[in-house]
Amino acid sequence: MPSTKVDISPNIIDWILKTVSFGELDDKFLSHLYKWKNEETLPTYAQIESLSQKTHIPLGYFFLKTPPAEDIPLLKFRTINSTTGQVPSRDLIDTYYHMESIQDWMRDYLIDLGNEKLPFVGACKNNTNIEGIADTIRNTAGLSLDWYFQSNNADKSFNIARKYFENIGIIIIRNGVVGQNNFRPLNIDEFRAFTLIDDYAPLVFINSKDSANGRLFSLFHEIVHIWIGLHSFFNNSSILSFNISPLETLCNAVAAELLAPNKIFIREWYDRNHLSVDEKIVAIAKYFTCGKTVIARRALGNNFIDQVQYAKIAETAINLFKNEKIKQEGGNYYAAIKQRYGNTFILALDNSIREGKTLYTEAFKLTNTNRNTFANLVAEVRGFL
Repeated sequence: MPSTKVDISPNIIDWILKTVSFGELDDKFLSHLYKWKNEETLPTYAQIESLSQKTHIPLGYFFLKTPPAEDIPLLKFRTINSTTGQVPSRDLIDTYYHMESIQDWMRDYLIDLGNEKLPFVGACKNNTNIEGIADTIRNTAGLSLDWYFQSNNADKSFNIARKYFENIGIIIIRNGVVGQNNFRPLNIDEFRAFTLIDDYAPLVFINSKDSANGRLFSLFHEIVHIWIGLHSFFNNSSILSFNISPLETLCNAVAAELLAPNKIFIREWYDRNHLSVDEKIVAIAKYFTCGKTVIARRALGNNFIDQVQYAKIAETAINLFKNEKIKQEGGNYYAAIKQRYGNTFILALDNSIREGKTLYTEAFKLTNTNRNTFANLVAEVRGFL
């Protein structure tokens, strides 16, 4: 029986060629696409199915006459408005839609419970005082000035801060792949983090492919955006860049203040006058359990080092990260999923299911699990595993 041939619009083929990464397609498929575009031959239905699987483009899109309007408003908030990554990858698009669905569910759940709007969302909208915003965030979240003393490394600092922010109603998702598909890693060069502002359920997404220090800084950067009340798409792949908006400069400065309060930083700097600049930065970064680049930026802002010294330190940190093999989430499978979604969201889903307000199938879809894995995930979060 001959294979069924299907017609595909040249406009769709042009859109596919602009959308997908060439690494996703082999030479054979690229050759097919160009032949289909030039109407030298028609694809079979099986070929379209295969192409859909390889590119992660929904099958129905291939039968449209014009490209789908996938408007991602979040991209308007790019930290760096460069030409790189102007066309979002399918991995980013699918991650964005997934996070949007989680936020929509959480918002409806909280409203149904009778919760009021979170008063801190946008509370510092017109405030440009760095220390003032940092103090407001600390007071709301219950963070002490020296909260970092609870930690001895960046990963632990991330988890400590995450717990404080989740406790006041912020959803924090951390993942390095699309859903749970390890064959679809997220590209750190495309984005480091993003934030979806909502009065009931603000959501922060952190790209786990970043370094531990990078994830920690991104978390605080995105948290500041919630108090400012504006969405964020943190796509600055180089901390060396100063070509950013006043808003992003402010968010970076407040994040640094939360990680390493300036008054304490100055004291620690002078207490180590017997050390070289490089030794000081290493020691103080360890003291605050944050990245050396954050400390170097602090030193630059206080005129302790110059731009050339800062650039050298930051460049070294970037090169170390590029040469570093990022530790994958492994070990306990359910602990890894818990790390991705956080306690707040998983517990809310479980409570809603117990109350008969959410179907298991919806919970499975939101968490990329099934009946068995979801039950074990809840047990992990509740401390039963």
